Amino acid sequence: MPVRSCLLFLLGLSMACGSPADGSVAGLSAPVVYGADDRVEVYNHPDPNLRSIAEQSIVALIPSFRINREPSGSYSLFTDSLKELRGLCEGELFGEQPTAASCSGVLIDDDLVLTAGHCIDDHTPCDSYSYVFNYHYDQPNALAEIRDEDVYECRRVVSQGTARASDYTPDFAIIQLDRPVEGGRAPVVIRPATALATQEPLAMIGFGSGLPAKIDSGGSVADPRAATLDFFVANVDAFQGHSGSATFDSQNRLAGILIGGRAPDYVSFEGETCGRVAAYENSQAGELVHNIAPIVASLCADGWDVESLCDPEACGGEPCGSSPLPSSTGGGPFAPTTSPGCNASTGSSGSLAGWLALLLFLVLRRFRPRVA
Repeated sequence: MPVRSCLLFLLGLSMACGSPADGSVAGLSAPVVYGADDRVEVYNHPDPNLRSIAEQSIVALIPSFRINREPSGSYSLFTDSLKELRGLCEGELFGEQPTAASCSGVLIDDDLVLTAGHCIDDHTPCDSYSYVFNYHYDQPNALAEIRDEDVYECRRVVSQGTARASDYTPDFAIIQLDRPVEGGRAPVVIRPATALATQEPLAMIGFGSGLPAKIDSGGSVADPRAATLDFFVANVDAFQGHSGSATFDSQNRLAGILIGGRAPDYVSFEGETCGRVAAYENSQAGELVHNIAPIVASLCADGWDVESLCDPEACGGEPCGSSPLPSSTGGGPFAPTTSPGCNASTGSSGSLAGWLALLLFLVLRRFRPRVA
């Protein structure tokens, strides 16, 4: 059915299960920023380690037609500002900035970039993107210069996971670049295959709404799903374009990549025709982060024998990879905020909740890249 009709249908179902005040999924109509907006420019973030990661390891997936090499050797970008693209109100954050990226990625080996699986498909194959470092601000109102050593192409997809319609994971793609990275780039440190703690602080770096990279270090874990290690639920401030965004634990180790969450990103309030960032309370976490452990396990199982990832003691004396249980639904990412009347174990109400979770997932996959 059309997206608008589907949303109306879902809202009708969710309102039957509670209201935003009691933490139900009826809060669907206003999502993505949790509490204060924690997105910070790379140059302005107080943590030097996160700044270094953003500069050395974070990759923008930019459709190749949006980036052009100039005679000087630098690259220019062809794109609208966020305000133009989204019809934002005056004063909305980052409104005048460019929106070149369609997805986010992270360097996990000298020539391997990890992103969300739904960023790479038949309509947007890996060679439709340029893989670009240095897409961030390095001083107020000034983008870092992008040069040859910052721009790469896809050689091939070496490992990919695609979820069934009823599941959330696997949803990842690992891209081999056309050459090993240059210019002082470095792969991130991978977290061992162990569960995160509830409320553990998180940081996310990516290109939400296609913007130059932002660091969000104000997130935390809402549901670690420790029994499965397939994905975890968080309250990071995520937007379309954040798919594949590297998400780091409290020690700045890669814990996973963003794969989905609540929608829409921008809403209009009564009496206004322009858009504003949608907001939730921190307690209403609904962003899904694919755990890094099964991704590493799949890469190694596919025969990519990277010692720094596949050795049994590669991650601080522990394995980096661990396969999840077969099912990745497990009550769905909204289980922490579902009202008691819609618990999956309550007969017909549970059946409704199951269908609602599935339909929500299909609608909330707002992160699929839109190539104009």
